[in-house]
Amino acid sequence: MRILGWLIVTLALVELATDRPDSSNLPIEHTFEEPIAFPFEITRRYTEVDIKVPHHFHVFVFHYVNEETAQELRYIVHKIVDKPEDMEDISSYGDQYILADGTSAFFDETDATSQTLWWQNKDGFTARIIYYIDGNTVELDDESRLSVQQLINLANQTL
Repeated sequence: MRILGWLIVTLALVELATDRPDSSNLPIEHTFEEPIAFPFEITRRYTEVDIKVPHHFHVFVFHYVNEETAQELRYIVHKIVDKPEDMEDISSYGDQYILADGTSAFFDETDATSQTLWWQNKDGFTARIIYYIDGNTVELDDESRLSVQQLINLANQTL
């Protein structure tokens, strides 16, 4: 019995001395290029990070707001981290356009209060830029709507 006890203690010490990284405690690091030139003046910027399940699903939301006109752009990137091979199919999200690096992007304006451009970035994140006014409550008209090219220009700055 005494030999079994020493064997267990020895195995425990060897296990503790073994230098293996604990994958659940590895740092989470992502670098994203953000747009810097906008189709309207930005008076407020802020970012939200949602990593409720650290090694499963990551969401980063970059907000660009003009507080006077209530215009807002959101640049959102998300990824299912533990299944990198499962790329989201975004081809059904609207009309196809091509970004500066040859990436397909899809423009959606099915909601009268917002415009969205979707694409997959080089790191496997699904990215989108959403434009709306006053918390997505104002119907966009010809004067307030952004052109598809303006959204593409924003997306190109993130490549």
